[in-house]
Amino acid sequence: KPSGGFEGNKVRKMTQVARGIMVEDNSQEADTQERRSNERHRVVFRTAKLLLEDHDCFCIMRDISSAGMKLQTFGPMDGIDTIDIEFLGGRILRMHKRWERDGFCGFQFEAPVDIASVIALPHGERERRAQRLRMNFPAAIEVDGEVYQVRLHDISLAGAKIGIEKRLRASAPLRVAIDGIGRKRADVRWWRQGFAGLNFHAPLAFNELAAWSAQLPTGWSEDSE
Repeated sequence: KPSGGFEGNKVRKMTQVARGIMVEDNSQEADTQERRSNERHRVVFRTAKLLLEDHDCFCIMRDISSAGMKLQTFGPMDGIDTIDIEFLGGRILRMHKRWERDGFCGFQFEAPVDIASVIALPHGERERRAQRLRMNFPAAIEVDGEVYQVRLHDISLAGAKIGIEKRLRASAPLRVAIDGIGRKRADVRWWRQGFAGLNFHAPLAFNELAAWSAQLPTGWSEDSE
């Protein structure tokens, strides 16, 4: 039967993988509404943001229960006991670190959560937009043959927001240089009141941006003026 049983499950899983959100569970029950609230689920390649003191960094959700979760991180979490995490769609939860080893960390939520709402995909266009990492990092741009020192205020896989007093025309091509990432070709999407939005010609790799953001030491923005 191509549409039911094992074949149907395989098709559903292939669809989930294609969307980058495959969820596996350890339950043998078919009806997900009857699962216990504290049952553990496996979340494969679901990204989230850890909100550090002065910047954000990416992580990947793995195991999750109503009490806590296991995250793949891309840098050391030394000195971090309590931290906020932001999920796709903008929901923020506070967590307490319980363990760390081999690039993974275990966290406990401050209060039990509903798993389905945490891992649910956002529906609105605004909620589905690329996750942006909050920054305050020095960078430089080259536009129309001139080089300007700027501040990087946020960055995503697709682009960045910079602080620059010079008015930039929309669609102007430029190159942006970011220490640790390198030079990227981009176009100006908008400029207003001393800020500009950039769109990269070629998107950053997730692992590249995740590792770069996670390895920035807390407090670096204050010393980089």
